[in-house]
Amino acid sequence: MNTANLQSTAGFFAILELDNNRDLAQSLGLDLSLSDNVELLDQINQQLLFLSKEVTGVIFDPIYTFKLLAQKASTTGALIRLEQDKENMPNSMPLLFPNFSLEEISNNYALAKLELNYHPQESKAIEKKQLLSEIREYSKVLKIDFLLKLKIYDPNQFATKEEQVGSKIAFNLENDQLSAIQELRSLADILVIQNPSDPLAMATIISELDIPCLVMADEQDTYEQFKEKFRMAMENGAKGYCIGQILWKELSAYRSDNQSLDLEGLQKYLNTTVRDRLIELNRIASESLATR
Repeated sequence: MNTANLQSTAGFFAILELDNNRDLAQSLGLDLSLSDNVELLDQINQQLLFLSKEVTGVIFDPIYTFKLLAQKASTTGALIRLEQDKENMPNSMPLLFPNFSLEEISNNYALAKLELNYHPQESKAIEKKQLLSEIREYSKVLKIDFLLKLKIYDPNQFATKEEQVGSKIAFNLENDQLSAIQELRSLADILVIQNPSDPLAMATIISELDIPCLVMADEQDTYEQFKEKFRMAMENGAKGYCIGQILWKELSAYRSDNQSLDLEGLQKYLNTTVRDRLIELNRIASESLATR
């Protein structure tokens, strides 16, 4: 599976995240140590999969949504998450699934996806680059492409007592993001980045890349806020989006009188409001590319 399988006929990438199941469960108040809640999460993911026909690719995880891969829209590409869906400090190495490898991803005709918290001056920078290099090289051997979701973080917030004694790192998101992209751009086939704050920053990043650059949503954004940021990014060289929960933030509000999840109301919400949001984002992407 290669990058071209994730691209629309208009040239944009629309990637739907169905791999953040820990966050989804937390937002719905579901304790996944209980089998009934796992079954409920499965039902919700089944409803979310309906949206696959509106996007060009869907990211699955090996535990909760992998079983749905064969049920996605036939024209939609697949990606599979490499890192475990666990609470992990940004300054730590990503925790990879021990029993799910790039071979399994290749056998399922999917692309590999890794989310990486990174800062060019962090103590784990060399180790993280080495991990990316190993993933990239082996994915080439297997002839599958690799999507990197790159999150820049402030290492000062997670410094050890020993590190705090030393000089503080001068954190600047835009400068550090650009430096990180320059370091890591050769280690992925698709790059997903945090939305730059202004058009010039976006255009500068694009000028450094010869691979597709997509944008993610900030956790605090509403859908309307993300939409305007996405419009700016597309107008300045981005090729699409890679998002999930920003589309259905109101999900937890769908409750019955006894406070259990209202699956019928939830399905209607996904089939109308959330589907319309994807259609709107795809229209913005298509119109932006048409004017280039």
